[in-house]
Amino acid sequence: MNSIFNQVMLALINPVALPALRIAATFFLLINLLGGTYLFLNRHRFFDQDANVDNDIPAVRKLRIEVVMIPWSVLTTLLLILLINLWIA
Repeated sequence: MNSIFNQVMLALINPVALPALRIAATFFLLINLLGGTYLFLNRHRFFDQDANVDNDIPAVRKLRIEVVMIPWSVLTTLLLILLINLWIA
């Protein structure tokens, strides 16, 4: 059922606009991956123990990582699915 819905939605896209949409989706995916790389390379600065914060226990630091990584991974997955659907169309 889901693939039929995707085919109907992609059928509504003007074929002339497909190359621009593919380029834009690729651009946003690359920016998203660069942002994830930046977070990974600076993870100690963002997610390690902070001496200025009271009760900064490991569980709180783990929650900070989850609050950032779960939405980032969901958005990256959705961008990748969109890009794959645009290239199949």
